[in-house]
Amino acid sequence: MVETLRKKAKKSNILRVIFSVIGVVALLFITKFAIFDVITGPTKMDITADPAIYDGKYVTIDAETFLYDYIEHKTTTKRKYGGSTTSVNGYSYVVLQSVADYENQESVWYFYSVYLDKSRQSEMESKIIKAFDYLNDETGTVAPPDPVTITGVWNPMDAQTERYFRSAMAELGITETDIDKFYLYELDTKNIGGMNAPLFWVLMACAAGLVLFAILSAIGLFSNAFMKNIQNFLQQNGSVSLAEIEQDFSQAHPISSDVWLGKRWTVYMSGNKAKIVNNKDIVWGYYYSRTGRNSVSEMRLFSKSKTMTCISLSEKHTQEALKFYAAEQPQMVVGYGADLEKMYNKDFNSFLELKYNPAMREF
Repeated sequence: MVETLRKKAKKSNILRVIFSVIGVVALLFITKFAIFDVITGPTKMDITADPAIYDGKYVTIDAETFLYDYIEHKTTTKRKYGGSTTSVNGYSYVVLQSVADYENQESVWYFYSVYLDKSRQSEMESKIIKAFDYLNDETGTVAPPDPVTITGVWNPMDAQTERYFRSAMAELGITETDIDKFYLYELDTKNIGGMNAPLFWVLMACAAGLVLFAILSAIGLFSNAFMKNIQNFLQQNGSVSLAEIEQDFSQAHPISSDVWLGKRWTVYMSGNKAKIVNNKDIVWGYYYSRTGRNSVSEMRLFSKSKTMTCISLSEKHTQEALKFYAAEQPQMVVGYGADLEKMYNKDFNSFLELKYNPAMREF
């Protein structure tokens, strides 16, 4: 018995490891493996380098000068019964980065876009005012605005964002030249791995859960954890030995590939765990099914302590098991009926008098 159950548990654990690994890889693929960039930390951007080398990467930069909130990002939600609501999510800003070219005694200005949440709008408005105070200062007494450290994903602008960006640059009176360089990229602070940051972290939490699940399943390949339920049963029933259960198991009726119905005990696999039910405690059994998204097909067994055991089985296998129960367990009520359910829930003593109590009086 133990080796049979071990093989079943091992197979279940192997499948759990395989499907967990597939799930982790799928989640990493969906999120473009961005978690590795997050774990190792953002790459410090060199604004003078080819911007394409940072394409899609998790980066950080000390953004110097915010010039213009050129896009207001909104979400419109339609109400179920008509009408809609609109909320602002954040803003895209034109940012200037100045790098001195000492050889030519001039500065090269790099322009790009940064997306920030709406919660930072007031802060950025203040930065924009200070930026123009500094750029328009002819006295040399106005200090430049403090840079803002921004961390996010460096993405190429989509066609619409690029149009808005170029339009904003035209409004600012800036044209692209060798010393006024337009980077058609946006540093996106709301998304990681191509999706909204909160969703990204939810998916990574799921991936972490799958990794843990795979580790525990792998450990289960080399342990006797699959026998825990049966070992607990033996501890709670000191008069019963493992040898007795094995003897009963050897003569049990095999129901499907994971259920064995003996004269004294029912042994079954639930995932990677072997479980046992004391047949003499069962007072009622029937088949239950539910269709739809959360479909169920199972045999339900109810004990004299009013606990329910659910064993995943097809209707055919359940009916086969119930026939054996009916023939070998005289204390059991077999089959479902609304009146039986009502009596079980409302008048349990009368329910026990149907089969259980008369059978116990004969023992």
